[in-house]
Amino acid sequence: MSEKAPGFEEYTPSRLEWMVVLLNSFAQYINTRPNEEGARYAYMPGSDGKTIILRVRHSEGIDTEVLQEYERLGKELAMDLAKNYNWGSWIEIQTKFDPIDGPPTNKTES
Repeated sequence: MSEKAPGFEEYTPSRLEWMVVLLNSFAQYINTRPNEEGARYAYMPGSDGKTIILRVRHSEGIDTEVLQEYERLGKELAMDLAKNYNWGSWIEIQTKFDPIDGPPTNKTES
């Protein structure tokens, strides 16, 4: 019997990994317009098994209020999806802001 190629190896994702995959598939549709400067989302699982890291990449000169709205929408999507799976009681969200032309900053909220 032949061995399976690495891409066919069985793997069961954790709930957190599954949630991040779903969030990243939906994130492309949130408040984005082609060729418009603004922010883009990416979700990553945290190392503690309960934290989702919301990575917000943004233009250096974006207005703070606009950036806060992107963060709010990103968190809202994550928590709505978590609640849909009845996981809202244990999911935490940490935001990481990554200016495209500057060093990243971290902001922790639940």
